[in-house]
Amino acid sequence: MNIGKFCIEAQNASGASAGMFTDLVSVVMTRERYTPYVTLDFTFDITNCGAINIEDMVSVRLVYELSGIFFGRTAGVSIQKSGTKRLVTGRAVSYTKTVSTCDAVPGMIFNCSLNDIVNQNTTMPNVTYQQVSDTASYIYVKESDTIWLAITALSIKLYEQYPYIKGMNTVNINKTGCATHNYSTSRIVSTIHGNNFSNALSRINMKGTQDTYEYYCNDSEAIRRGIMRERYIPLDRQWLNSPQTGLKHKLYFARRGGVYRGFTYYGFKNEQLCDTVIYSHGNVSYTGEVSKLILKADKKGIFTTVISYDDGYASIIHNS
Repeated sequence: MNIGKFCIEAQNASGASAGMFTDLVSVVMTRERYTPYVTLDFTFDITNCGAINIEDMVSVRLVYELSGIFFGRTAGVSIQKSGTKRLVTGRAVSYTKTVSTCDAVPGMIFNCSLNDIVNQNTTMPNVTYQQVSDTASYIYVKESDTIWLAITALSIKLYEQYPYIKGMNTVNINKTGCATHNYSTSRIVSTIHGNNFSNALSRINMKGTQDTYEYYCNDSEAIRRGIMRERYIPLDRQWLNSPQTGLKHKLYFARRGGVYRGFTYYGFKNEQLCDTVIYSHGNVSYTGEVSKLILKADKKGIFTTVISYDDGYASIIHNS
């Protein structure tokens, strides 16, 4: 079956095409605000295709209405045979995952821009970066820190924001050029709202230069909810100039996605993380951001789940 003008293009390790497949059974693509890569789970039918070298398939591209919306490396692919039917099932992750698995060159980078981090580290195939020229006075890269952690430090120092993945493989550190999507006329299938504070901290303490825990920060939202979970950490030289900022964002990350609200609608708008969401159905009306996006397409149709977070990096504004 051809589900909604989707197709999958596959490549072998040599770079040669492994085929274009239009007989898709199902696809599930997931984007999440704090995850440095996009995932794709897929199944397609190759019963009417010729021989396919599945052992050498290393990358897949998901195309929707002639435009690529995902490109990544396979994380496992198999062929299932049942009678005369042959199905390929697999998972792929976007190439940006390498940014979170490769260590960055340790040391201080003064007057640091995003390009400085990119240029002094291993080149990541198929990964691009937002074009911004702003610089921080310095970032400190510890041994075993990944490139993603170095970029995160820069994003927080420049914009007090957490980086995110846009498009197929672009690393963004600043919320610019975000689209707005109004779902007032969309066909809503279901809604969801709730909270998750399982990782939230009530207080974090950091050792200072005098070997005492002179720096600390409380999370008033966690405390308001009766959460008592305290941490003591060594001096983090990343935040020597602004210890309170560093501690505040450690607390923000601990309670990421704490409150959420979302819905599933029929269709797909190719939303990106941090796009603006305008929702108004019945007695529920709010404005938020795309914090998690799940695209599901199969014989039942095309459905998209859009979830907005209310946490340290995003807000849900309830409209009267």
